[in-house]
Amino acid sequence: MIKNDFIEIKRIVSDAGEKLKMWSTQNFHVNSKKSRTDLVTDVDYQIQEYLIEEINKSFPNSSFLAEESGLTETPEKNEYWVIDPIDGTVNFSRGLPEHCISVAYVENKEPTIGIIYSPFMNLFYSATKNNGAYLNDKILRPHWAKIFEDAMISLGNERGKTYKYFKALEEKVMRIRLFGTAALQIAYVASGYLDAFISIRSHPWDVAAGHLILKEAGGEIVDLEGKNVDIFQSDALYCNPYLIQDLINNLKNIQKFQ
Repeated sequence: MIKNDFIEIKRIVSDAGEKLKMWSTQNFHVNSKKSRTDLVTDVDYQIQEYLIEEINKSFPNSSFLAEESGLTETPEKNEYWVIDPIDGTVNFSRGLPEHCISVAYVENKEPTIGIIYSPFMNLFYSATKNNGAYLNDKILRPHWAKIFEDAMISLGNERGKTYKYFKALEEKVMRIRLFGTAALQIAYVASGYLDAFISIRSHPWDVAAGHLILKEAGGEIVDLEGKNVDIFQSDALYCNPYLIQDLINNLKNIQKFQ
């Protein structure tokens, strides 16, 4: 995509963020999907519909991989948009600002555009392939910990399994955090706020934009054996390059990966 295309998709996501703020003040319904802890709101559907409609206006005949409305199957085309209308829906449903819109453009399984926007916290992350990563249009130059004991680590969450990661790491690192949104946690690693995010059972729409943003900031994304992974890897380590091997070594006995 050319520069003007990137400017256009940034505008669309920014406008969607304004819609999110507006619709959050209205009465909306919270429903369960596959389980009572897997929530969706009316606003999730509204934001996704708005993004798809606006993207199709600017980029006709687009294909989509998205969390809601039956778009969860990977398109047959090699180029498509990946959308999470609200990553952190549980947070959103309770009024917590830690949630975001995540949009990526993927070519042959590799994101070439990534945008993560948290409108209530005024955090607008963006990246294009080989052009660096930005927060609010300022290039990211993260100051990561170089000693594992100084590391700030965040986790995904899967009931009955998250405690294993705490057990493996809580006495080895500075702090462990759970924020409830994979996209923002990856972006926080790209910012240097965190040193690693451990993805547990994520989906492509959770991580696609963050995948590019972190790589463009100089981070690494691997599985527990240290092999590079794409956006379809559900369990992955999003890490600063100085500590990746320490993290792998400290997670070798996690039963989740066996």
